Amino acid sequence: MARCHLRLGTRGSPLALWQARWVAQALQQHHPGLRLDIVVITTTGDRYRHQPLPALGGKGLFVKEIEAALQRRTIDVAVHSMKDVPTQLPPGLRLSAVPPRGEVRDAFVGRPGCRLTTATGPCTVGTSSRRRQAQLLALRPELCVRDLRGNVETRLRKVRRGEVDGVVLAAVGLQRLGLEAAISEWLSPDVMLPAPGQGALALETREEPWLDALLAPLHDPATASAVSAERAFLAHLGGGCTVPVAALASCEGDTLRLRGLVATVDGRRLLRQELCGPVREAEALGRQLAEQLLAAGAAALLHPEKEA
Repeated sequence: MARCHLRLGTRGSPLALWQARWVAQALQQHHPGLRLDIVVITTTGDRYRHQPLPALGGKGLFVKEIEAALQRRTIDVAVHSMKDVPTQLPPGLRLSAVPPRGEVRDAFVGRPGCRLTTATGPCTVGTSSRRRQAQLLALRPELCVRDLRGNVETRLRKVRRGEVDGVVLAAVGLQRLGLEAAISEWLSPDVMLPAPGQGALALETREEPWLDALLAPLHDPATASAVSAERAFLAHLGGGCTVPVAALASCEGDTLRLRGLVATVDGRRLLRQELCGPVREAEALGRQLAEQLLAAGAAALLHPEKEA
């Protein structure tokens, strides 16, 4: 091993710190004697926690400052939630490893007795995601969807206080924080298709062979192929976290199944398609599915101002 000291950069939320510690422990298991430091970095998304994400610009809000630390060499590895990572990386940086994926589904956490798919009458659901908002309103047009940001515990607290009837969160975050018992309802991908990369971690580094070698034991090829297809789909559509785009790929042997969705924020128009193909062609499949949805009218949903 060329180096014996590694600095991991991460956001400071409880979930981000859990993820960084998991990476640190996994690396130490594979590389006994490796010394690791976790460096907490405040991102734009953390700094302006009370503003809607689209108002802040959308792309890279939770990664830019961490990537800058990589480029300055104040850290060696950035530990991200894959869904936060823009499809275009800065020059000189790469995704060196993608660990095995966790739970991909979203979950609904509601006040006692409130279930998203069976409740009737007025109901206020909190989310900061336009992807979730679109699918919530497609499922139940009468819902009141309220923009709600903050870490996992902050959102759960708002449910307990009665500020909203429920929230939709990535189930993997609840699991990692030991809060799975709070889940009122697991949401099938048929109801709530997840964000591209949801449930996966991204280990971003400079383009240096010694970093690739250190991280190689944590890399999972199946997860990497699935995420590659989802990110290629997103990139070809030109979407980011400010538009309602969803995608989920799964690998079954040598075959990859990819599902994709584009919608309007109000949920009134929703396009959903899927395809299967060889795992080795993951990125090409992502682009192909994007082309299918564009041909079906997705461009008008993604860029309604151009249709006016």
